[in-house]
Amino acid sequence: MRKLLLLFIPLLFAHIAVAQDNSVVLGAELRPRFILNDGYKKLLSEDEKPFGYVTQRTRLFSTFQRDNLSANVAFQDVRAWGNDNLYTSSGVFGNTNSVSLFTGWFKYKFTESLYLKTGRQLLSYDDQRIISARAWNDYQVTYDAVLFNWSTAMNKLDLAVSWNVNSTANADINPAKFKLFSFLRYERQMGDFNVSAISVITANTLTDTTTDLFYRGTYGAYLRYSSGNNKAVLSGYFQNNLNDNGKETSAFCLSLLLNRKLPGLNSDVSAGIDWLSGQDATKTGSYQNTNHRFDILYGKRHGAYGYMDYFSTTPQQGLVDYFIKYYYSFGKGLQLGADYHYFTLAGNLYQTGTTTKASKDLGQEFDFTFKANIVKDVKLQAGYSFYLATDTFKQIKAVENVKTRFPQFFYLMITVNLILRLIYNKRLSDELVIH
Repeated sequence: MRKLLLLFIPLLFAHIAVAQDNSVVLGAELRPRFILNDGYKKLLSEDEKPFGYVTQRTRLFSTFQRDNLSANVAFQDVRAWGNDNLYTSSGVFGNTNSVSLFTGWFKYKFTESLYLKTGRQLLSYDDQRIISARAWNDYQVTYDAVLFNWSTAMNKLDLAVSWNVNSTANADINPAKFKLFSFLRYERQMGDFNVSAISVITANTLTDTTTDLFYRGTYGAYLRYSSGNNKAVLSGYFQNNLNDNGKETSAFCLSLLLNRKLPGLNSDVSAGIDWLSGQDATKTGSYQNTNHRFDILYGKRHGAYGYMDYFSTTPQQGLVDYFIKYYYSFGKGLQLGADYHYFTLAGNLYQTGTTTKASKDLGQEFDFTFKANIVKDVKLQAGYSFYLATDTFKQIKAVENVKTRFPQFFYLMITVNLILRLIYNKRLSDELVIH
């Protein structure tokens, strides 16, 4: 027995030495979500009935690691239950449009501080105002890009370049998509402070039949202070046009969040404001020749501006969001949350068909959430939201002359994540060890 132990111990340490360099990670995510829609995203008229539906996201992914080279491939199927287009009266066979590539990238580490990552990938930075993964969205947002990353203990520099087309037949692209989406970002950690600055260059065609590009720049800074139970986050962004195609642009976004953990109560509370500039109808002259509406690009919508997603696209007049958020944790993996939003327009608006200024008041939203870790790898989340709409809100949503239902919605979501890690050890007769 002693001889066997003496033989096993060096083999074990040899295995550990290479475990991080040669591995395969296999995983699956299943996320069914039930939504009861009584005004989610869109106000329902009084004669419309609330309805429920289930969506499901199913993902299979694999990540490979060998020495300095790693790669990831992930496919996903996104569907609403019952929306299959391949079926007969005796059975359902599937949907031809539901399966897609979620991520597909490779990464090469030149040194411990420098790597290159190329392909379809997830990107998310800072307060996610500009670049976000947007996980609530069943499809999520992924980026086709080349990413260079240099990082040390205190510094980080990211440079990404993306150039897109509709097909390989020509250079045309839908004007709603970015032809170019590239950025340079620097981050530095300084004790309790984390500071970053970003410059994003985007380009869009003016129509789907032209190749002339409208270039726009978005520049911003992010500051986070964190000490003990206190945290403060401040960010600001500015947008302008970089050439003469399209409309002159001058827009901004400011955000402030203050957070304090209340350890004795197992809870934390946040308060803040988001200000996105927009067009003011009461101003005249050269002002109206410039676009003042801030575009949040691929930034986070859901949760940031309420769970009912009424402001996934911000109004032409801009948006001001005053919010308070409270979260209470009890037990292991259980959390209750309550968010309050008070929305107003940033710019003035006239009442329809008049020269009388409308109120800027857009209404209030209340969001209540519950999260629980049911068992290992299985999480449950539920939420209920309702909105107190105003006449101005109905005007910008084009339902001002329609009697609408009380806007509310409920959701219940279960997420199952299964991950299997296999360590490939070349030194031990090509064995696979499952972790």
